[in-house]
Amino acid sequence: MGKYRQTKPVRVHPHLFPNFLTEDYDLPPVYYVDLYPLSSPLLVIHDPEIAQDIAANSGMKKHPTLKDYIKPLGGENNMITMEGAAWKKWRSIFNPGFSSSYLMTQVPAIVDCVLDFASILDEYAEKNKLFRLEEALTRLTIDIIGKVIIDHDFKSQRSRNAFVELIRAQIAWLPNSQSLNPFHIWNPLRPIMYWLNTRRLDAYIGKILDDRFSTHSATDSKSRKQKISIDLALETYFKENNHNATGPDNLVMDAEFRQYAIDNFKLLIFAGHDTTSSTVCYAYHLLSKSPSALAAIRAEHDAVFGTNPLAAAEILKNSPHLINKLEYTLAVVREVLRLFPPASTVRIGREGYFVKDPVTGKMLPTEGFLIWVHAIGMHRSPRLWGPDVHSFVPERFLPENSSKVPPNAWRPFEKGPRNCIGQELALLEVKIILVLTLRMFDVRAAYGELDKLSGDGSLWAKDKAGRKGVQETWGEEAYQVLLASAKPREGMPARARRREF
Repeated sequence: MGKYRQTKPVRVHPHLFPNFLTEDYDLPPVYYVDLYPLSSPLLVIHDPEIAQDIAANSGMKKHPTLKDYIKPLGGENNMITMEGAAWKKWRSIFNPGFSSSYLMTQVPAIVDCVLDFASILDEYAEKNKLFRLEEALTRLTIDIIGKVIIDHDFKSQRSRNAFVELIRAQIAWLPNSQSLNPFHIWNPLRPIMYWLNTRRLDAYIGKILDDRFSTHSATDSKSRKQKISIDLALETYFKENNHNATGPDNLVMDAEFRQYAIDNFKLLIFAGHDTTSSTVCYAYHLLSKSPSALAAIRAEHDAVFGTNPLAAAEILKNSPHLINKLEYTLAVVREVLRLFPPASTVRIGREGYFVKDPVTGKMLPTEGFLIWVHAIGMHRSPRLWGPDVHSFVPERFLPENSSKVPPNAWRPFEKGPRNCIGQELALLEVKIILVLTLRMFDVRAAYGELDKLSGDGSLWAKDKAGRKGVQETWGEEAYQVLLASAKPREGMPARARRREF
């Protein structure tokens, strides 16, 4: 690990280290790593079938280290770290709000948000302005998830929004897992800032929930054809309290239920925007470096929506199902997520559960280990994907090549019952953003101009240590860093240019 700190970027995401170990030491697809005293001992899983059994059949609980990163953003009672009956209850509450049929009804709202983003890109292009792409996309995707799950317009693309600023501030206080600075690791101000930001975040979401509650009724809820997540939560509350009147005038929401609801809405807003914003960043970046893939995706958009990109928004609003015809676009998104997955899952090993080493056939114990079902390790395994594993090849995921995709090896949203509830929404958002912007703009990373953004006041501007030493992995300058989840380094400095059409 000391060698990697000298030969790899200082801030490179820790989930890349098992890949480096595997490459340098020709390790098998299942192996132990002992990082005592810095971390729990690990059992790293790079075998898709073992990974699938752990995710779907093992009954292993999420590892408690997840709470270090999730609790400040999603609260104590969130679906990622919940277990047992509580998890099942809240997952069942929100599942209908992320169904494909419901999401299709939200396409017009998503389109409107993306049109605002396109106008912002146009302003950047007109001024030839350098900007951080991740910041702009974060504000777009927060606006989208706000409308889809709580029917609230954050308006964060055009103005500073208190909730968005609090989320970014909370992220900034998360510990850097690579730091060896004791003051940073045990910063006495961190718990105070967590507490203060959490109170403010809870108050913001709590007001939205209370306002909806005060105008909501069990009767109205049953009659709604489109039930968003906030309505589904309130409907569950009325049912649990046998409330059948026309309004909740005499009903006060139970404090425990209210806090659970607030925590899960915070989680959904954070997780719902984070993956999407980073994925779109990498889609622009990889397409800009692959002229053939960029030409192919633009040609598909012409074929499905006509050659006038300005007409695509209205066509999508009137015929949302057309988004499902974009086979090459979906292949691009899937390939982006293969190369740059947002996260992995970690579980607690348990007594009596063993995994079979695919090489030696030995049965390996899991008890006492953090089980790392390591997504990027499988995504970038030459054993699974071939020698061009680090190359951007969307054609891997076209329907005619589906038989060549290794089963269970693509898992950016994990698999099994604990998979990501918002994966359909994330894929839908990314496709709509690409449809409405790719034919109008060329968007390129501008890491060579990074110094010009050093005083922009963003989350990234303070990260001076991250600019020292080596600045690429696998030949890629836009490597992932850990900032709550995997994000492109420095928020991906970029420039946009208008296209002729």
